[in-house]
Amino acid sequence: MKKYLFSIFIALFVGFFLAKSFLEQYDSYQGIKFTSNTGEMLYFIKYNSYQNEEEMEKATLSLTNYIYKQNGDLYDVYIGITKSSENLIKLSNYYSSLGYNTFTEEYLVTNKEFLKELENYDAILSTTEDDVVISSINSQVLEKYEEIVHGSED
Repeated sequence: MKKYLFSIFIALFVGFFLAKSFLEQYDSYQGIKFTSNTGEMLYFIKYNSYQNEEEMEKATLSLTNYIYKQNGDLYDVYIGITKSSENLIKLSNYYSSLGYNTFTEEYLVTNKEFLKELENYDAILSTTEDDVVISSINSQVLEKYEEIVHGSED
């Protein structure tokens, strides 16, 4: 009986230090930590960043629809979201034709309901070249993102 207790004690002792070592390495890792594989990387079309909310509101008066994210002291404004690289080019060209300088950023989105909605909108967007339809679909995507993703965060 004593030899089993000694073996169990050694196993717990070694397991404790292995777990401690693993967690220390995880905490010190500086890269992106994925904790879930259920999301997808999406392209967000960034309009600009602003120092405060008042400045952002003044600068975005000409935009028909946008979403923003507070990132530290900055307010980042996004005017488009897509999963497809072809639709990203289409949206970027659309905004370039309007005279907007845009940037692309990728974010992991895990909300399954929004991802399914975006897939439907991307399918429609990929079949059109009409600027009115592109603008309408993009506005609906941003509204859905605000409703589904930001609505679930509150």
